[in-house]
Amino acid sequence: MRPVIRIINPYDAGLFPEDLIRKGFDRGNVIQLASNENPYPLPEEVIEAIMKSVEVASRYPHPGYRELKERIAGYVGCSVENVVPAAGASELIKLVVDAVVEPFDRVIIPMPSYSYYVLASMLRDASIIFPEFEGYKIQPEVPYGKLIFLCSPNNPTGNMIERKVVEEIVESFNGYVVLDEAYVEFSGKSCVDMVESHDNLIVLRTFSKFFGLAGLRVGYAIASQEMASALEKIRSPFSISQTAYFAAIAVLKCIDYFMELKARILKERERLRKELSKFFQIYPSDANFLLCRHSFTELTAKLLEEGIIVRDVTGLMGLDGPHVRITVGREDENDRLIEAIKEICG
Repeated sequence: MRPVIRIINPYDAGLFPEDLIRKGFDRGNVIQLASNENPYPLPEEVIEAIMKSVEVASRYPHPGYRELKERIAGYVGCSVENVVPAAGASELIKLVVDAVVEPFDRVIIPMPSYSYYVLASMLRDASIIFPEFEGYKIQPEVPYGKLIFLCSPNNPTGNMIERKVVEEIVESFNGYVVLDEAYVEFSGKSCVDMVESHDNLIVLRTFSKFFGLAGLRVGYAIASQEMASALEKIRSPFSISQTAYFAAIAVLKCIDYFMELKARILKERERLRKELSKFFQIYPSDANFLLCRHSFTELTAKLLEEGIIVRDVTGLMGLDGPHVRITVGREDENDRLIEAIKEICG
């Protein structure tokens, strides 16, 4: 076994409703506000597509995923040859690292940010540099390296990286720049068009957040044709299931439905921000979650007693003091959260 396997920690996805149900909670009374999912149901057209996929579940999907690539290309405004679909953005993070990083290459990961960047880089025996910026306001002056991960809107802080800053980094960085736009639909401020003029930029997207397909695992990269071809070479064959393939195509036909959900989520985000700011320091957010700095002992444990799961990110590199990340839920879920916070912190 490689030595790095013995020292790394497994990716911590936090608690799930099943964890509380095993402890005696009724499923209907558990609220999941920890994983930044879209809390609303899928449209009927997508459900029908998922049901139809069952008819061909005994067969492999075509490994080229041509129709999905065409739909994605039309959605983001790029060439089909620039699109690489995969089993979620997490698979793409690993693919990029595998394609680019040799042992001891420098990988730059500004913190706080998504911890899977670290895990994927450690598995390639990379030399990882963790610059920190006040309020996660990334500045153009970053260390040199083979690869840098930027997340915009950032997880867990929720703030955007200014387009001008992204441009300066892409133009001056001596390696590849991964821009993770998993939450970009909630902000509407993408840099994906920059791929056309910058061969070292790789933009990652997902269907898990805005499009509500977290349980089916579909993501995609937009990159230069050379990089896209390289990622296709090392992607696991048939990594996207028939069901996920059908569903991803279907959601891209229902953009108006998801834009309506976005309006509801952003409205609830603002309501949550106002209510929670009475008790916590709330970071500005362009995503579907809020990062909260608090001073209450065992806050997450007390919320769990009420059947409410939030993400405790206390101790994450770059965050000073106790923090929780709270997903914007449905109106009724947010009502329960607000009332519980009032009781615990009031």
